[in-house]
Amino acid sequence: MHILVLSSWYPTEKQPLLGIFVKRHALAASRFHDVSLLHAVADDDMKPGEFRIMKQEEGRFREIVIYFGRKPGKGLNNLIRQNKLLRRHYDFGLEKINEWFGKPDVLHLNVIWPLGGIAADISSKLKIPLVLTEHWTGYHPEDGRYRGMLMKWLTIKTIRKANVILPVSNQLSKAMTRHGLHGNYEVVSNVADENLFTISDEVKINRLIHVSMLDDAQKNVSALLRVFVKIHRKYPDLELLIVGSGPDESKLRRLSNELGLTQRGVEFAGKLESVALAKAISASRAMVLNSNYENQPVVIIEALLSGIPVIAPATGGIPEMLDESNGKQFDPGNEAALEKAIIQWYESRSRYDAETIRSEAVKKYSIPAVGEALSRVYLKAAGKC
Repeated sequence: MHILVLSSWYPTEKQPLLGIFVKRHALAASRFHDVSLLHAVADDDMKPGEFRIMKQEEGRFREIVIYFGRKPGKGLNNLIRQNKLLRRHYDFGLEKINEWFGKPDVLHLNVIWPLGGIAADISSKLKIPLVLTEHWTGYHPEDGRYRGMLMKWLTIKTIRKANVILPVSNQLSKAMTRHGLHGNYEVVSNVADENLFTISDEVKINRLIHVSMLDDAQKNVSALLRVFVKIHRKYPDLELLIVGSGPDESKLRRLSNELGLTQRGVEFAGKLESVALAKAISASRAMVLNSNYENQPVVIIEALLSGIPVIAPATGGIPEMLDESNGKQFDPGNEAALEKAIIQWYESRSRYDAETIRSEAVKKYSIPAVGEALSRVYLKAAGKC
């Protein structure tokens, strides 16, 4: 079949990692179907009325990204004007997809806000089923960003239109239904490239690795650093590599300096992508997260595919991913529990079997596994099975 994918978050020239997991989902689906991904985004470096269309093809995956200029502004009238402009460029992109590749059979929207209304209207216009994937943490009470009449109205409208809703974890589906968002839910997990994230043949460094966007309100890296001071005193051979770049990177680097950790057990690697990230993960002994809330972190999938255990809080979808065979869990927001979990992992680290960790992850999170799960959903939504 021909699948049209839209997404509220998607990598662009200025934000190459935004919603990268959406692209991975689309690539996984393209193992089984023709996939056309359409994304329109304002570029404030362009003049109002200007636009450009970027088209790339990779096997059965076709990516069309439209950049357009807009007038700056504020207030409700500006919001309405910007929405009309966005719709106009999605309509244009849809015309080009019909011209180049033919009419889609299924529409797959990733992340309801703010594209839900546009996706629902396209589904009605083309008379094709709408499939939703949701990744957003905003439905969780710890986050709390699901609020406001406009957001709730749009979300309810989109949910009602959807044939099936695909949260990335059972916990996310529960969070959504607690808001009254009832529908046909089926969990389809995030995905990572099992050929990129693999077990390393090299001797592993006695090191923990943390990978995130360094947003301390969610990822709570500052508490991890405070705990690591105590851990490092007890186990001076253990290192912590912090990978990522984000709003609190400078603050966290200063904290590391103040705690006397920088170059004395802790290293900041900045943003690593693709091969460099995979190499850093596979060279580590375990991954550690300390998030206050999560859905289903892709970095956990990447670690498990690399055969390393994960120490992470029991929040969101994480308990669905980890058990004693592949990691340690602890109560979120509890520094003493985090310290205990790291110590327990360290003192029993030799018992984790890399091949077992990886083989189980491949069954759940690899491109073929997730692509097949998406294919089943598409076929069922289109009435073909």
